[in-house]
Amino acid sequence: MHRTAMAALLAALLVSQARAEGGLLPPANPVLQTLPALGAAKNTPAPTRVSAKRPPEERSPRRAFLLSALLPGAGEFYAGATKRAIGFAAVEAVALGLYLSWKGKGDDIEKEFRDVADASWDPVAYLDWRRSTTASRFSSITHALPCSSFVAEGGDISARLRDCSGREVQQYYELIGKYNQYIAGWDDVLRTSSSSPVQPTDIDSVESFSSQKRLAYEVQRDDSNRYLKRAGNILGLVLVNHALSAIDAARAARLRNGEKAAAVEERTRLALVLPPERRRPTMLMAYKPFY
Repeated sequence: MHRTAMAALLAALLVSQARAEGGLLPPANPVLQTLPALGAAKNTPAPTRVSAKRPPEERSPRRAFLLSALLPGAGEFYAGATKRAIGFAAVEAVALGLYLSWKGKGDDIEKEFRDVADASWDPVAYLDWRRSTTASRFSSITHALPCSSFVAEGGDISARLRDCSGREVQQYYELIGKYNQYIAGWDDVLRTSSSSPVQPTDIDSVESFSSQKRLAYEVQRDDSNRYLKRAGNILGLVLVNHALSAIDAARAARLRNGEKAAAVEERTRLALVLPPERRRPTMLMAYKPFY
């Protein structure tokens, strides 16, 4: 009866150790194998209780890196670094909010000033002035009108510009407000000396004429460019946040795995002690490494 109870206890301890360590017997320990067997069961030390604390699960640094590269903070959360995950996610949310806000404002103002140009700047009037004799002395410094072949016949300018390349369309709306020579196309051109309206072909010196719509147009265009530039800068910050978060997530996963390895080494272990002489009984020992 006594032997049956001892066998049952030994089997239970071995099963418990197998579940915790993934196997029945640990790697051979020469120190334990050479321990002298105790003489009698009554002198056998009581097995030390196995620690119930489970070490943290291993996390893949590569997976953590990819998760944070896609969404900052996701890799840190996967690796268990919750506070850093919240920090990177907060930076991402704020940066994306600013980007969308500034990009939206820039696009809205751009649409407004382009609508003003479509309604108030006449490419046909400008082309007539450029071909006139009064403009002949400026022919060496005047710029060709982008998308001129699409807008030369007038009509719905915005519809005609859809067939022009995007790069030329951008230059079209930039040049008509940037350079004085394009003042001939604005419908509110006044002679500076008399403040009287003039026909485009009457403009013989661009410095002597003014247009309030052109000045307001330039202010709107500058505002749009300012917001779009801010959006571009903040988008760069978003990309940097992705990169930093990915690197940090991989580091957090490696640290977590290192803590797990240390926890496994510190756990109490069970091992069978094989005595050098067969006459002595095989013993089950509980020990804790200190290396």
